[in-house]
Amino acid sequence: SGHASSDVKEAVLYSEQSNQKCVGITIETRPDYCLRPHLSAMLQYGCTRLEIGVQSTYEDVARDTNRGHTVRSVTESFHLAKDCGFKVISHMMPNLPNVTMERDLACFKEFFENPDFRVDGLKLYPTLVIRGTGLYELWKAGLYRNYDPSELVELIAHVLALVPPWTRVYRVQRDIPMPLVTSGVDTGNLRELAMARMRELGLKCRDVRTREVGIQQIHSNVLPDEVELIRRDYTANGG
Repeated sequence: SGHASSDVKEAVLYSEQSNQKCVGITIETRPDYCLRPHLSAMLQYGCTRLEIGVQSTYEDVARDTNRGHTVRSVTESFHLAKDCGFKVISHMMPNLPNVTMERDLACFKEFFENPDFRVDGLKLYPTLVIRGTGLYELWKAGLYRNYDPSELVELIAHVLALVPPWTRVYRVQRDIPMPLVTSGVDTGNLRELAMARMRELGLKCRDVRTREVGIQQIHSNVLPDEVELIRRDYTANGG
């Protein structure tokens, strides 16, 4: 707004009266901090999109990784957020402890096909081992290992093939300085590698970003006047 504010409430008031309008605000939160009182405050802030850390659809994984919330609370927070008119983006983490590639793939199938989980957007953050964490101790003791790079590319390729056309994949890995990472993906172009693997397998990604006019024009020579308007009705989050 161009004004210095002493707190969020004052910043909101300045923003409401400013000539420079904020057209979108995203708040990152947790399922257990996405209840009615929190959502009401977010609406007052002018928030338009929520990013909710989910990581896994498995109760045992949520428990073993000390998430501090249940999977049911995830679906409830999605339902409440959608009822409030927010776009909902989920953060998911493949390769968590006690999860095989087969179980990871089943997790994402459940996430995309179960109406209780269906979201507007997705950020994929493959698990990294960071020094000083509980996972680091498991890794050091030989009780945890990251997928090999080729395994991870294979998994991400199959996950991207599952993404429904109403979901946008915003990210395929988190940008963390490599000196901080003890084990995990060490390339910065995981999405590119996964998309290349999809082409080898004859798979297609149908997410919103991949099908955008500009992207299609660059990669597939599809001109703007060749686009087709399609309406898709689907059930999600109780509505």
